[in-house]
Amino acid sequence: MAERGGKRFPRANNPIDARGGVDYLTRVPAARLAIVTGKGGVGKTTVAAALARAAVRAGKRVLLIELSSPGRLAHVLGVPPLGREPRAIGRSLDAVALDEERALETFVADLVPLRVLSRRLLSSETFRIVAAAVPGIPEAAMLSQLLAWLERGDRASGVRYDWVVLDSPASGHSAPLLATPRALGGLAAVGPLASSLARIGRWLSDPDRTTGVVVALPEPWAVAEAVELYARLRDDVGIPLARPVLNAVFPRRFGKREAELLRDPEATAAIAPDLLTAARYFARRRTDAQTQARALRSGTGERPVELPFLFSPEMRIDELDPLGDALWPAVA
Repeated sequence: MAERGGKRFPRANNPIDARGGVDYLTRVPAARLAIVTGKGGVGKTTVAAALARAAVRAGKRVLLIELSSPGRLAHVLGVPPLGREPRAIGRSLDAVALDEERALETFVADLVPLRVLSRRLLSSETFRIVAAAVPGIPEAAMLSQLLAWLERGDRASGVRYDWVVLDSPASGHSAPLLATPRALGGLAAVGPLASSLARIGRWLSDPDRTTGVVVALPEPWAVAEAVELYARLRDDVGIPLARPVLNAVFPRRFGKREAELLRDPEATAAIAPDLLTAARYFARRRTDAQTQARALRSGTGERPVELPFLFSPEMRIDELDPLGDALWPAVA
């Protein structure tokens, strides 16, 4: 902020008022970014779709972005494969696949305003090979495209978004991606690349604009990975984080006394074997989930958000409201 005559004004090179979360040039509220990540197989795509649907139900205009390729998002949404441009999926919900090649083209065009020169660079196979090989350049290009959707919305339709939900890659790739502004910041101190990285970095580190959502399953391997990822994003990358999410938690069906009776052969002698097996399995899954919830809380210092196990073979977006209901208060 700059001071003039005792009054405080936002600086011209930072179009977002960090305190108010408002684009001061247009007075349009800045979009909120939710980054959903976790180890592969924990259901992060389902959680991202549930969060996007919860935002729509809260009256927000939402863009849901898939970064993994090939991804499962189109299947969850029940639509054909997603394309490079945002596409309307339902009321107030658009979805898009963030394409690395397209992002690099846009990134170069923004950095090299002379169209003839930028086209010549992009038409050079040597340049593309070098750009892909330089650590951080493809990631910076993708984050720059993400920033464009956050700040300007969809140029083709003129739609601006209240929320942008990113279904990011699995944990091994998402942390390096989100660390790109810090990793490349020292290499580009001045110029348009430095400016772009600085804007991305400010957005990703601002708790008024960005929330990271780390997802785990109630399994030891998934919780251990989530604890490590949570610490890395919070302490090393500087991403503001919501409480960790424990996905697919079996609900409580039996009290302590009932659970004890399920282990007593005399008490269960009259129960049909199939029903008894199912009951014992249900009770064991619930106990395991409680154990892993305690481990996740101990490892992160935060009480996890528990999302219920959905007994559905498809997990389509219109079936995800119970997840969104549990998740939205912790993220919004």
